[in-house]
Amino acid sequence: MDVTSSPLGARCTDDRRWLKRKTRPRYADGQTESLRVVDLFAGCGGMTLGMAQAAHEVGLGIDVRLAVDFERDAAEVFEANFPHARVECGRVEEFFSGGLGTALSAAERETRRRAGRVDALIGGPPCQGNSDLNNHTRRGDPRNQLYLRMARAAQVLRPNVVIIENVPAVVHDRGRVVELAMERIEELDYCVAQGTVDLSNLGVPQRRRRHFLIATRHAGLATSILSGARSGRLMRRTRHPRTVAWAIEDLLGRSDPPGTGFDSPGRASTANQRRIDWLFERDVHVLDDSERPPCHRDKPHSYRSVYGRMRWDKPAQTITTGFGSMGQGCFVHPRERRTITPHEAARLQTFPDFFSFASESRRTAWARLVGNAVPPFATLSIARAWLRGACGEIDD
Repeated sequence: MDVTSSPLGARCTDDRRWLKRKTRPRYADGQTESLRVVDLFAGCGGMTLGMAQAAHEVGLGIDVRLAVDFERDAAEVFEANFPHARVECGRVEEFFSGGLGTALSAAERETRRRAGRVDALIGGPPCQGNSDLNNHTRRGDPRNQLYLRMARAAQVLRPNVVIIENVPAVVHDRGRVVELAMERIEELDYCVAQGTVDLSNLGVPQRRRRHFLIATRHAGLATSILSGARSGRLMRRTRHPRTVAWAIEDLLGRSDPPGTGFDSPGRASTANQRRIDWLFERDVHVLDDSERPPCHRDKPHSYRSVYGRMRWDKPAQTITTGFGSMGQGCFVHPRERRTITPHEAARLQTFPDFFSFASESRRTAWARLVGNAVPPFATLSIARAWLRGACGEIDD
């Protein structure tokens, strides 16, 4: 079947062209009307980028009224890519300091005054406390309470839509943060839906499961969007997920310009290079127990998803901050005897080439910024559906 002749194929082609684009679209410049966005726990700007592209597709600009992240390098990358945005390096609770349901604090009144009218409130609160990789404070990590700052921000700003992203295990938090956030947001006269989505159903070339809470002013719209996201209906496809090849095939053989490193893989240890060679010499994707470190052998464990090689014709596993090491995931390139580069990881996270990470030059920073980001395509698909639904055009 020639996928380029179908609506699905056209979308795939357009999205891949966008991923490979070198020049930034004029997301804000020259627009008479803009989508006004607040992005909390913003990272380097993955969610805002998805919102910007969705707005661009319907002729709107993007006006980032406030973006907050406590890490300086993330704020710098965000600002470099959205130079007209109001970006603050700080803690979200400094801007939204009040308790749920209480009167607004002085800081919150000032935040609301400066933000003005807000169309979309988006954010991905810290998820490490709920991550299944966290065996120490999981489910009871105090960072989990930051999730509730999104509900407080909804009370302060009263946006038209709220989109919160997190790991699936957030629903098991001991503090019931998802339930409490839903209750509070519903009290503000929003319709709310929550659930876990495989991001391959949103056009992301990964088997990456994430929890979303979506709140809208339109009755039934949040439920319709979430249902479409879970079923693949938002992308109008369920059987043809995007693959590793779809995202990075054109980067084969690419080398770095002098003085950079974004297109270079991490340096493998002697033992790991031997393991990589073993996978290629046998043309397999999973390392035998006999070739793994002793702590990964011969007993039930959760380490099947490490020391492996990506499949060219399948989505990647979840891209994490450890994508430069085969010991932290199946991050060996499908065609070349190495781990993936920061550029390839960014593509698999659906960051287009025009999105610049050049304000940082450290591999550790690239790994953290890319690995912790919400893939732009996830927010793009949800925002497309919200904008259609707000105009009464979403499919039931």
